Amino acid sequence: MAHSSSNEKVTVQIDHDLLLTRKELAALCHCGLSSIDALDVYASLPRVKLGRHTFFLKSDVMEFILSHRIGGIHE
Repeated sequence: MAHSSSNEKVTVQIDHDLLLTRKELAALCHCGLSSIDALDVYASLPRVKLGRHTFFLKSDVMEFILSHRIGGIHE
């Protein structure tokens, strides 16, 4: 069994479609950053903070959007 050193660097591939920036979230919601910050969207969504950058999992955003749908005339 091979033992790896704790100093070895591991490369992780992250799907670029996995995370959304605040700017991408605002574009998806068709509004500005200030609107995103002021809305429940920002407070309700779990976020990933990396340094001074904030990201959202696309799956969390889609779940949030689907949970806030309201019915149409065929309800």
